Amino acid sequence: MDDIFSIMQVVVPELSDAFSSRISILRTLSQTNQTLGRKALSQSVNLSERATRTIIDDLKEQQLVQVSRAGIKLSDLGREILELVDQSMQASNRFYELEQNLKRCLGIQKCWIVPGNGDTHLLVYESLGKMVQRVLLRYLPSKEAVVTVTGGSTIAQIGQSFTPELSRQRDVTFVPARGGVDGSFTIQSNTVAGIMAQQTNGHYRSLFIPENLAETTSKALLADEKIKETIELSKRADCLLFSVGQAQVMAQRRDLNSQQRRILAEADAVGEAFGVFFNKAGQEVLRLPRIGIQLEDLQHIPVLLTIVAGASKAQAVTAYFKLASHHGWLICDESIALKVLNGETH
Repeated sequence: MDDIFSIMQVVVPELSDAFSSRISILRTLSQTNQTLGRKALSQSVNLSERATRTIIDDLKEQQLVQVSRAGIKLSDLGREILELVDQSMQASNRFYELEQNLKRCLGIQKCWIVPGNGDTHLLVYESLGKMVQRVLLRYLPSKEAVVTVTGGSTIAQIGQSFTPELSRQRDVTFVPARGGVDGSFTIQSNTVAGIMAQQTNGHYRSLFIPENLAETTSKALLADEKIKETIELSKRADCLLFSVGQAQVMAQRRDLNSQQRRILAEADAVGEAFGVFFNKAGQEVLRLPRIGIQLEDLQHIPVLLTIVAGASKAQAVTAYFKLASHHGWLICDESIALKVLNGETH
C-alpha cells in the first residue's frame, strides 16, 4: 500500500468511491472537450442521473465544472485539478503508462501490473497476491461476498499472500470453479479455495468431483443437491479469480489423448481457459467437457480477474482476450505487459 489512493480505499472506502466518481466525471468532460448534457454524462460514467446530478452540484460548488442550459463543461480549475491527480497517480505508480497502454491494446477496462517475470522470479506471485487482495478490498461487497476460484499454479500461489484483512468488513466465501483434474493436489480448485479461506479467515465450499466425466455420470452427480448448490453458487459469485494457461502445458496436465493433441497441433493452439483451447487469433479449436463454470458463464459475474505471470504466457493472454466476449480485468507481471505491447505475441 504505497500511495495515498490505496490507503484511502482501505481506510475510508466510501470516500474513495466518491473520489473515483468525481474524477471519472471530470475526466469524461476533459476527454470530450465539449459541453455535455446530464443524461449523456451519466451514461458515459455509468451512474444514475440522480447520482450524477448530486455530484455535479458538488463539483459546481467547488468551481470544478460550469453548468449552463447547454449542459456541463469542465472549468479551468477542474482541468488543473485533474492534471494534478493524474500526475500524482503517475508518480505513485511507475507502471501507470504501461497499464494504460495495455488496457487499450487488449480492450480491457482495468489493468494492474507488478514488476518482474514470473517465469524466473517466484516473488512475482507474492506481489500478484498482494495486488489481487488490494483489488478485492476495493471492489467486493462490504457485508457478504462470494469469490469463485479456478485451480492452477498461478491462482494457488497468489492465495498464499492473502490475509485476514479481506474478511474484516465482510463475510467471504470461496467456492471452487470446477471439479478436480489430473495433477498436483496443491493446485486443484478445491484446495486453492480452501487455502484462500484459511488465509483470510473466510468460508469455503467444496466440490469434490472429477471435472471430466461421462455425460450420464455428470447428470447423476448434478442431481445431488449439495453439488448442484455449490455449482450454482460459483456462477452467482461477486468475483472470479482465474488464469490463462499455455496450450501444451495444459494438454499435458489434462492428459489429452493423441487425437486431441493432434487437433491442437494442427490448429496451432496457444492457450487454454475454462476447458477451451484456442489459437493466437482467439478462435476455439477444442473444448473439453467439464463440471463447473463455463466460458459462457463469465457474463454473469460482476468482477472477472484474469491473473497471469511469466513472459511465456504473453501469447496466450493476447489470444484469450480475443476469444472472450466478456473481458473483465487483468492483473499481470511486467514481462507479459512488455511482450504484448512490443508485438511479440502475434
